[in-house]
Amino acid sequence: MGKYDSSLTRVQPVFNALYEKDPIGKSWVSALLHLGSRSKQATIPEIIPLRQPPVFEFSADPPKSFLKYLINNPSKLSSPTSSYWNQCSVNTREKRKALLAGDVPTQTEAIQKIDGVKKLQSKVWWRLEGVTQVDCALIAENTVIFIEGKRTERGASKNIIWYQHRNQVLRNLDCAAEYADQNGLQNYFVMLVVEKRLTENDPVRKGEIKQVLLPETIESSLPHLTANQRKEIMTHYLGWTTWEDIVAELGLDSGVLIDRVGEK
Repeated sequence: MGKYDSSLTRVQPVFNALYEKDPIGKSWVSALLHLGSRSKQATIPEIIPLRQPPVFEFSADPPKSFLKYLINNPSKLSSPTSSYWNQCSVNTREKRKALLAGDVPTQTEAIQKIDGVKKLQSKVWWRLEGVTQVDCALIAENTVIFIEGKRTERGASKNIIWYQHRNQVLRNLDCAAEYADQNGLQNYFVMLVVEKRLTENDPVRKGEIKQVLLPETIESSLPHLTANQRKEIMTHYLGWTTWEDIVAELGLDSGVLIDRVGEK
């Protein structure tokens, strides 16, 4: 955040400029996806017409299967701080503490609640992963694309309460798969976009990018999936590219990369 906020200095300026250049996206959406470091391992449609403008801070739910995994595996959960518990209602505090203790009747009730709703509610005691705020969602005909954008941030956000083993990029991927399934879309993709000049010279940032593809990261981030399901979902992760490469390859003016918030 702050004056170098990636959403305001990279994500929004770049994708707004691409949309203004071609609102349908025929000249740039597929080309963007091909910039991903793992794009050769995916089947990318040649033309992906957009249904609407880019959506920033797009809210995406996890699959119910992951929420149920959390309920059924209390030993994998972290115990929140006392300040967190103080913010909860009495009912939520009691129910979630029972879940942490592995109380079977409470687990059964939670699973029934999850299975019994068509649309997940955002603030209920049985939901142990919140709404994912995707930096940019491109919603096209039969395709959804989630963009995770970074600038000065070192790696993925780690502001997680209950399950500490979930990589942010893979969380986006899981949510993209769920969104595509719920909306009858054939294709879904996730891309990571980073700052080239910072990433090239920072081993920590390079390490964070590589960590997404480590077998242990994939397994711990997607524990509700089988090995074959994890292998399949990873074909929809297109890897990473840089803001500088997007600007150069897709014909944008370099001035679209704003140095500080409020600068034009």
